[in-house]
Amino acid sequence: MASLRSKFWARVISKEIGKAPEIKDTSDIRKDFSGDSRILRANYWKKDKEIDYSNFNIEDLPVLKLENKKIKSNKTLLYLHGGGYVACGPETHGPLITQLSLMAKTHVLFPIYRLAPEHPFPAAIEDAVTSYKYLLDQGIEPREIFVAGDSAGGGLTMALLQKIKEENLPNPACAIVISPWTDLTLSGKSIIDRKERDPMIKMDPGSNVIVEAYCGGEDPKNPLISPIFADLEGMPPIQIQVASEESIFDDSTRLRDRLKACNNEEIDFIEWEGLFHVFQAFCSGWLGIPEAKKSIREMAKYSDRYII
Repeated sequence: MASLRSKFWARVISKEIGKAPEIKDTSDIRKDFSGDSRILRANYWKKDKEIDYSNFNIEDLPVLKLENKKIKSNKTLLYLHGGGYVACGPETHGPLITQLSLMAKTHVLFPIYRLAPEHPFPAAIEDAVTSYKYLLDQGIEPREIFVAGDSAGGGLTMALLQKIKEENLPNPACAIVISPWTDLTLSGKSIIDRKERDPMIKMDPGSNVIVEAYCGGEDPKNPLISPIFADLEGMPPIQIQVASEESIFDDSTRLRDRLKACNNEEIDFIEWEGLFHVFQAFCSGWLGIPEAKKSIREMAKYSDRYII
């Protein structure tokens, strides 16, 4: 049974999302997402004494780095945030990457990648590849790196792994995708069946506008846009986490099935009963969701399985 705190947040989120204006064309996207970080805007996560936070640029790409002062290894998480490829950043994902740094005992590189509609496909993927190559250029071994992402960032993680394979780069030690958005054709059955169950994402006509904004005229079946249509042979070990109430629940199960069909054996699948899309973001403070911390511990354990 889902915790009382998760139910509290589900009600709050549903109310806030309900206030968002309707997205009718790309000009409405910034208007719709202008307030998406209100709940998570506080910067208390930047005050953790065990972590040094710094901002810098890799070429023209701004990044946030979290350096865990308690570890001596080079273990590093490359985290790709969600937000439908059109929104979010450190202000929404700061608490999550801070908790990941602490629990997984890792440094974190968080690229503030380019967003649509101003920067459609493949801009975000190019920035993800730039970030991964940067870590390799710093002398960090691939076996010391793991990649993770939520929602669109989960899809971006899968796109990055495809590009790593295409460019004959070494695979990271493992990857973790949280509620990944892997099908921008929006063909999953759960989009209809679970539409009213997920307070975080409402797959309404505005979703098509967001898809069009990101694709920029490219076919959404492009495997780099919708990884469930990709040749995913030769992927590193991957953990998939998904919540039972998600409207894009099928994006996770179909990704799992596709990975297995492509002969990937080390696939870990975790379903969180009664929870909503990317509940892990609500992991800090006295109102933090207990399941969020449990989920992050599972991610930490998974990374420790492959990074010693």
